[in-house]
This record gives sequence, C-alpha cells and structure tokens, in this order.
Amino acid sequence: MMITTYHIEDFSSPCTIPNQFIMDRFENVGRPINMAWPHKHSFYEILWLEKGPSLHTIDQHSFELSLDSIFFIAPGQIHELEKEEDIKGYSVMFTEDFLALGNGGQDVLKGLSFMENTYTKPAFTLVEKELNGLFASLNMLHLETARADRSAHVIRHLLLTFLFQIKRMVAETPDAVKDNLQVIRVKQFKKLVECHYKEETRLSFFADTLFITTAQLNELVKVITGKTAGETIRERLLLEAKRMLIHGHLSIGQIAAELGFTDFSYFSRQFKKQEGLSPAAFRKLKMD
Repeated sequence: MMITTYHIEDFSSPCTIPNQFIMDRFENVGRPINMAWPHKHSFYEILWLEKGPSLHTIDQHSFELSLDSIFFIAPGQIHELEKEEDIKGYSVMFTEDFLALGNGGQDVLKGLSFMENTYTKPAFTLVEKELNGLFASLNMLHLETARADRSAHVIRHLLLTFLFQIKRMVAETPDAVKDNLQVIRVKQFKKLVECHYKEETRLSFFADTLFITTAQLNELVKVITGKTAGETIRERLLLEAKRMLIHGHLSIGQIAAELGFTDFSYFSRQFKKQEGLSPAAFRKLKMD
C-alpha cells in the first residue's frame, strides 16, 4: 500500500509563512481535497486538541484523546485521526528549515531533540500547573501569525519559546518505550550527516560507517522520514547554504567553496534547482 506524503504547501491558511509555517485553528486549516488517511508529512506538526475523536494512531500505536492533549507528528510518521471533521483545537505546522534558518541554527534543533523522539512518545496530556503558561505562548504565536504584517523572525522566536516550554514538560515525563532499531539507525545517520555534510556526499561513506549497504540505507531513511538518504544529505547542504547567505558576509563564491563545491556555476545550478531562486536572488529576497 502506497502511503501519501503531504508537504506544508499542500495546506492553506491566511496565517502562514509560505512553504515554511502555518498556525491556525485546526478546523480552519485548508486541507487537500479527498485527503488520504493514513498519510505522512514532510514537516513537523503539533496538535493542541480541545475536542476530537477518541483515537489517534501514529505508526501503529493508538492513543486515546483527552482535553488539552498535545500530539507531535514528525516528518515521515504515518498517522491517522478518527473523525477528523469533529476535531477542534490548534494546529502548528513548520518545516525544519524554518527553525534552522534562525541565528541558532542546528544548535537550537539539538536542544529540541525531543522532536526526534516522537516515534516513542508522540502524545501527552498537559499538566494543570503548566497549562496557562503554555497556552499564553500558543496564543501569542497565534496572534502574531494572524497579523497582516506578521514577521517570520518574531514567529520563529515565539515558536521556539513554545517548543522549549514543551521540552521542559517532556523532561518531567518518564519514557516507557525505547526507539526501535530503524529509528536508532536513522538518528545515527542524521548525526553522521551533521558531522560530515561539507566534505562527504557519498552514500557509501555513510552506509559503510553504519555497516549496511547503500540500498539498505536509502530504504531505511525513506521508510522513517519519507526522503531518501541522498535527499537528506543534499537538503542539509542546501540548508547551510541558505543560512550562510542570510546570516553571513561571505561572497557566493566563498560560500560555494566553504561547502565543498569546486565549481561555482554547479553550486548555483544546484541551489536554483532545489530552491527555485539563484543564490544571489535568494540573498536579496531574504535581506530586503
């Protein structure tokens, strides 16, 4: 059975940073016509449920819903909601790029490692002592996203505040389930990519380090994340290029060299192929 993967641009709301972030009432988010269930996402989603069906299934694990529950859905997870039309609450959708393009970059994402652990604990009920503070952050995020002059920078900071508050709650909750071997291997692969993406793009390097074949690595990463291993490496390189274009002062040629490209024109072509803009146009757009 082929599982459909949806991207953030497949959903719509007036409260959005195009292709990067959406936050709205769950019931107000525009969804694909005849949306397939179950399905996967290529982005993160947090659901704050106030009312809904009795069951949410994520990667074959079923969870009973209760008032003021939060569900995390990570890229590549298979999930299904019963009676989606009856759900009320908030939906926060965002890409990894949206967070990583901030000044903290990957260091911030490392501090939010709980988002990579949603395979083992994708849901929890909010405790009363934390409820008001967390909802205040959620409300501020919603108000900023609803503004006509919304700022991606402000939204990113408010989202990070919200996520770190959740992290504090998650840290107080004991983990009863351990990651399965597939998830552990994908985490190991992502750590290797983080360490070596500038100098290594060969799948064989990563596969050999993990003592598996390149075909097994591709299949494994595809099953868990919805992307191939090669796509994961290229996206990490592209993300670093975008961060350097936005936050750095190097020329585009220097950025290409820093990222291991010996041919500047090849770097520009690859960037435009992935992003739809040349590096120079991307820098100008983000700096305006």
